[in-house]
Amino acid sequence: MLNYTSILKSELSEELEQLMFFNPGQQTFHDGILASIDQFGSPSVYVDNGCLRVKVEKLDEVQTLYALDDDVPVGVLVYSRVTPEHLTVIYIAVDHDYSPGGKYADQLLVMRMLKLLRKSARRIKGVESIRIIRSSHRIQDYPVRRRSCAIKTTPSTFTVKS
Repeated sequence: MLNYTSILKSELSEELEQLMFFNPGQQTFHDGILASIDQFGSPSVYVDNGCLRVKVEKLDEVQTLYALDDDVPVGVLVYSRVTPEHLTVIYIAVDHDYSPGGKYADQLLVMRMLKLLRKSARRIKGVESIRIIRSSHRIQDYPVRRRSCAIKTTPSTFTVKS
């Protein structure tokens, strides 16, 4: 059974580092990872008061959502309020078994984590959307508030011109 938390015990540092930095699925999202690193810097893991924390070079503060299966990290989502109206997803990683094609792909782990982030974002004054960087030229915003039934909620996509 999956559990979600923002706190991870320091004893799980090897598992978290394996998930974040030695994940075989990284190649699939190479462009988005590089765009995020270019804009925000590299993520790193450190211990603070017996708990693992993630920091990102160019940001003062980030938040982290962990997905655990039997107390083992199988997903991590790092985000920050980079602008007042957006929570920006800086980094996402999931265990191979939970990725598309994995034996637990039907759990839709990334979608579940984004849904939890959206639920949290609704409680933050001024946040209008979850922003995901797909590549250096493609960003998607997902509205956090429900629109009327007559309007289909779809992400807005725009291209960044250099």
